[in-house]
Amino acid sequence: MRRSERHHALLDVLRANAERPVPVPRLAERFAVSTRTIERDLAALQASGVPIYAEPGRRGGYAIRRDYSLPPLAFTLAEATAVTAGLSVMMGSPFAGDAQRAMDKVLGAMPPERRQRARALAGRVAAQAPEQPTADAISQVVRDVVEDRRVVEIEYLSSGTEKPIHRMVEPLGLITVRGGWILVGWCRLRDGVRGFRTDRIHSIRATSEIPPERSPDPLAADLSRWDFRGVDR
Repeated sequence: MRRSERHHALLDVLRANAERPVPVPRLAERFAVSTRTIERDLAALQASGVPIYAEPGRRGGYAIRRDYSLPPLAFTLAEATAVTAGLSVMMGSPFAGDAQRAMDKVLGAMPPERRQRARALAGRVAAQAPEQPTADAISQVVRDVVEDRRVVEIEYLSSGTEKPIHRMVEPLGLITVRGGWILVGWCRLRDGVRGFRTDRIHSIRATSEIPPERSPDPLAADLSRWDFRGVDR
């Protein structure tokens, strides 16, 4: 993440947590940088006129003045809850980082009282977590090829095997089944639609080849059968 992007993301985090200060170590962990880098970022934002202030003490950290916010979003409480709950479901997916940034923006743009209620209600909506996380490097490629389709070359560790199997796959979409995230695609080895659990993808490489359009849409025709029995093993 570039410095300017991190500055915008920092503001989103501080707005989303306007009721309480955020410790520097927590911000550093969130953005995978050093505490010194976060302190420099905060100082730069303060110098540019953003009303960020420090709260001392054991539970202290940095906060932003509550009236420094975006115009309130025109969400009803139920709509805001639906948005935040939906984004919470995405936290275990390859789009987790994007979902968290979107969550910060949604919560940060709400009036404080509505933000507190939306956060509380969303916390009562649970999604089953994946059995194991998907590696960041795998998530990045999966995100890229779902958004901008390219044939991928993967090494996939099927259930009950010890050695990954090489596949060429035309990505079709991403689904979640029982908490697991599955890259659905046309497998050229199997000559059909298959699902690949992202936490079992050993390696993945996007090629420059754009997959052909298949008619009828194989994903739409196949979704009705998806559960973990539909995952390629």
